[in-house]
Amino acid sequence: MELCALGIAQPLSSHILDFLKALPEYAKEKGLEWATPSEVIDKFDSVGAIDVPDTLSWVDEERDCSVWLGNQMQREAFNKLYSVADRLLIAKDPRLLQDWDYLQASNNFRFMTTKPSNWWIDRGIYDGPFDAFTNYMNILGDFISRVRTLYGGIDNEELENMLTTITNQGKEIESQADEIARLRAKLAKYEGPAEEKKAASAPSAKKPATKKPAAKKPAAKKASAKKAEPVKVEAEKAVEPAKVVEPEK
Repeated sequence: MELCALGIAQPLSSHILDFLKALPEYAKEKGLEWATPSEVIDKFDSVGAIDVPDTLSWVDEERDCSVWLGNQMQREAFNKLYSVADRLLIAKDPRLLQDWDYLQASNNFRFMTTKPSNWWIDRGIYDGPFDAFTNYMNILGDFISRVRTLYGGIDNEELENMLTTITNQGKEIESQADEIARLRAKLAKYEGPAEEKKAASAPSAKKPATKKPAAKKPAAKKASAKKAEPVKVEAEKAVEPAKVVEPEK
């Protein structure tokens, strides 16, 4: 949904802001969840293919891209923007990548349309399609100069090799992730019955035999008694009174 839907396509008198404010709470009560297109693709499997040979849109009777790329100004701006797309694939500057996203906004090209349309176009600050084109090309020229300052020293062949390497590494990482998921599922398949078997055999396990305390050896007492005996004898001899011997007449 474009921001112009708030207060322009849907006037404030329609209470569009009140509707958006109440929408999350009512959705939660109904069990509805929010998800981006990428999240939906990751969560659900495709049930089939839809053949869409031509680009579709919601604008005008043709329902095509003519309102964005229908004149020479729009195509020139579009082609110049994507002339540096390959270098942006290796960019790491957050501010540069943020401006790259801003410059790809569809309304930048829609403001340049010269196509007669029954659908009213709000060009914002621009007086007409040529004013929108001139302003956009000035901004785009400054952006491309910044890109060339950072990545202008890389020739096309070297850049192509770098992009090929990045693509191959991405495919390899994806393949390894799939292999890890497959092995984890296989491991869980074998661990399940093993855990159940282990749990079933746990009650019948034999209790470990308790060790009896070792009896004291009596030999130690005898040895100590033998050692004490001479001491006793010596003590008795020590207290024996001396005999007096009378001389012979």
